[in-house]
Amino acid sequence: MKIILVRHGVSAANITKQDSASDVFNNKSGFNVLLKTRRSLEKFNIDHVYSSSLKEAKQTADMLGFKDYTVDERLDELDLGPYKGELYEQFQSKYAEFLDQHTDDAASIKFPGDESREDLIKRTSEFLDELVEKGEDALCVSHNLTIRAALFWILEYTKNFDNFWIENGAVTVFDIKDGKKLIESINVL
Repeated sequence: MKIILVRHGVSAANITKQDSASDVFNNKSGFNVLLKTRRSLEKFNIDHVYSSSLKEAKQTADMLGFKDYTVDERLDELDLGPYKGELYEQFQSKYAEFLDQHTDDAASIKFPGDESREDLIKRTSEFLDELVEKGEDALCVSHNLTIRAALFWILEYTKNFDNFWIENGAVTVFDIKDGKKLIESINVL
């Protein structure tokens, strides 16, 4: 079975460098990237499509031609609570002292939304485990940090969390065979 993960297209929040905001697409480049993504997905036999509950993910599923999909909040981006939608630089400066104190244990830091990277990995892993039980080839439209968290469903070593970046519209594929989880590709456009 294959689990295909796609990051949503370019949103207004991506352009302005806001974290965890759920905006609609506002530029043509976001659509052009998804045309490439759509072509990349043609080679897969997709049994079911899942989407995060956030607008940009649902809109991406629609733009990729999938109108019948299941929304699952476990595919949502990391919950940053009241910080949601603020500029990345503001977050870095506002929480600089707190972040500096936790550099050795970045995975367990609880962000203002009371969710850590470990929490995100856990909820994403629970979702992926359920997919494996179903045995279906699934497309999951999600977000940068959530797809990075999904990688650690396989890698299990969170110290390298920041060593991955998932591009908008990029395809990441896991191949599950005989209970073995394999990363087939990451960040393909």
